[in-house]
Amino acid sequence: MSIFRNHNMLTVNEGINRSRTDKNAVMIDIRSKEEYGRGYVAGTINIPMDKLELAQTRIRDKNTAIYIMGSYENNPKKAARKLKKYGFKNVVPSGVFEEHHGILKKK
Repeated sequence: MSIFRNHNMLTVNEGINRSRTDKNAVMIDIRSKEEYGRGYVAGTINIPMDKLELAQTRIRDKNTAIYIMGSYENNPKKAARKLKKYGFKNVVPSGVFEEHHGILKKK
């Protein structure tokens, strides 16, 4: 666990586990397309922070549970606030990629 962990945010591994155990949940990785291509968690959807408006076309149900994985540069809490402005009701900031412990996929 990071000494910088914010208690209002899940760890990245907690977010991954929750998104995988809820069939109506998704996990969005808000890192850039290039960063995502170098390694990502299986099952995540890449919607970069600067293109979060795309979530409105990729996730139709505004009640879907959305877990957000960010990075030290792309704050998942900031992304959660943006998605809530787009009308999503169940958005959970879920840690940063740099703190993920597990297997990665590569494109």
